[in-house]
Amino acid sequence: MAETFRLKIIAPTGVFYDGQVERIVLRGCEGEFAVLAEHTPLTTILAVGTFNMILGDNQHKSGTLLGGLVTVTPRETIVLTDAAEWPEDIDLNRAREAKERAEQRLKDDKFDAARAQAALERAIARISTKEK
Repeated sequence: MAETFRLKIIAPTGVFYDGQVERIVLRGCEGEFAVLAEHTPLTTILAVGTFNMILGDNQHKSGTLLGGLVTVTPRETIVLTDAAEWPEDIDLNRAREAKERAEQRLKDDKFDAARAQAALERAIARISTKEK
């Protein structure tokens, strides 16, 4: 069995996940990266996107992180996020409607483009997580 490390994912609503994992793949601002036990210390900003964990015994679990910050040490990784969701908690129809609304707002000059782009990224991440 591969070596594990402690992973904590903390959202404003509380602890989303706290347990041992073999690996987690996160989406940073410069692309995806994996964290394994004994990883070199690192602190970086996370982008909106899907995360994938290997818990051990070939068990996989995925979810969505809506941005945040990660701090990695050799024995522990802590993710502070604006929000985290498991696939079963995502309403696919609602995410698709949010995506359509954001795309329409990006076409219309009277809406804040940055806010619409952020909404679009969140909707796409939720759809991607749910459809995997």
